[in-house]
Amino acid sequence: MKAAGLGLWLVLGAGGLLAGCAVDPEGQAATGAARAAPRPSLDATLARLPEQAAGFSRGMTTDMEATQPGQGRAVDYATPARPGLAARAAIASVMIYDHGHPPLGAETPAALITTKLDEGIAEATSPAPGRRMNEAGRHTLTVPGGAVPLQCAVLEGNYGRTAMWQQICVGVAAGRFLKVFVAVPTRQKALLGEADADAFAQAIAQGLS
Repeated sequence: MKAAGLGLWLVLGAGGLLAGCAVDPEGQAATGAARAAPRPSLDATLARLPEQAAGFSRGMTTDMEATQPGQGRAVDYATPARPGLAARAAIASVMIYDHGHPPLGAETPAALITTKLDEGIAEATSPAPGRRMNEAGRHTLTVPGGAVPLQCAVLEGNYGRTAMWQQICVGVAAGRFLKVFVAVPTRQKALLGEADADAFAQAIAQGLS
């Protein structure tokens, strides 16, 4: 699959991961304990994101907040070109949003994060022309420095004739939800070296802590 085509799929998938999540009154009440804790602006939060993280380089930012309050912003990352591997062999998106919830912190119930992960998985695995993805497993990812652990799911399947591997991780950072989405053709995953999806998600979460 050409890089442009893969990039389009990432945009569609990442957008769906955000759009399918409405405010959950029960979850909002459960996180009320964090209401008094202020959170930085989106501009200040995005300024904390690294230019380089675990083999990925930062790219453009998409602002959904201006037209869809609560949907936040998404920052594109990709692996650069290197010998034997083209640029954007793996692509990623880092999404920061609140969906109308008050400031989120360490008190955020794990069940609320699980709900957000479930919504992302449902969107990523929903039937779509040329796309067939299935959940292959879940794991919890600790973040150095004591940040809220990330809940992650691995997806496997196909975009057209291309076998794909994806990972979605959801957690809390800087008072908002954090979602880290990574996609790479299966045949190229072993060639990425240091560009590890877990290490990338950890570096992003740690940078925002």
